[in-house]
Amino acid sequence: MKKYILIIFIFPVMFLNAQEMRFTDFSLKSLQNYSYKASPLTIQNLVFKDDVQYAYNVTYTSMDLTVSARLRLPPIKTENIKGIVIMLRGHQNQNTYVQGRGTENPSKGYLAKGWAVIAPDFFGYGSSSPIPPPRELHQFYSTINAIELYKSLEQADFRFAPGVRQSDRDNIPASFKKIVLWGHSNGGQVAMHFLEIIRKPIPTVLWAPVGLAYPDNIAHYSRKHAWAESFKQEYNAADFSLLNYLDRIAPGTAILIDQGDKDKVVPRTWNDVLVNEITVENILREKAGRGKIIIRYDIYSTDDHFLTPLWNTIHPRDLAFWEQYY
Repeated sequence: MKKYILIIFIFPVMFLNAQEMRFTDFSLKSLQNYSYKASPLTIQNLVFKDDVQYAYNVTYTSMDLTVSARLRLPPIKTENIKGIVIMLRGHQNQNTYVQGRGTENPSKGYLAKGWAVIAPDFFGYGSSSPIPPPRELHQFYSTINAIELYKSLEQADFRFAPGVRQSDRDNIPASFKKIVLWGHSNGGQVAMHFLEIIRKPIPTVLWAPVGLAYPDNIAHYSRKHAWAESFKQEYNAADFSLLNYLDRIAPGTAILIDQGDKDKVVPRTWNDVLVNEITVENILREKAGRGKIIIRYDIYSTDDHFLTPLWNTIHPRDLAFWEQYY
């Protein structure tokens, strides 16, 4: 009589198999219950150093895939570094992207005042893993990338690739005293998703965040109007909308929105609506005896989408905001 041995393979959760990913698994409603993980931050190499910064390439794990990031440290003693800013960039062309683009210039004002910065490249950029399908979910993947970077920074498990010199290792702090958040354009929407999911009062500065909710933002920027309408027919778009989850933001969370009045990429009207919705949410919180969201909305009449030419005014205000509300 023949004997058969039954071998049962237990596979990891669905996020490892890109072909099984479903839109509903990445709605803001579903991402409230996602199992976010910290991972070691591996310093791959020192890219360059100058009077402003030590710039390192870093990798970490998110969704069991690789994400690369650019870590910039001010050239001061590690114990004097005030904290670290997670910088979430806006849209970049994959064909012309180089690591750190979209945050390199804005970061210099923060580095000059003793803050470190780290900017994830996100899937499909730098030396990160490719964007899992469907690509239309990229900003929700980016939200997971950002939250898992935050958790990894909290854990502060820094490791070094072979070949990283000891002198370059010595520039890395054992940990960071403060972790704050910055987002620009689409990265600003990712930052709002981040706050709605993580539910911690992390001081946040947003430059011209995309306040237009999903999937209308996809329709607007990718011209996929028919796709967006089809999406709304098949799924409950409210489950993906940042405007519907403002109640999840932790009491006492401080948000500063910097908006250029001449911005042609993110119209001011979008963030007028966002700020108004936060104001309405605060009225409901006051009635319920719940802590409010601290919201400040600074409008710059001469500035464009990149908030030029007033960086010398904006940077000090951003820094003062983080330090006031941390």
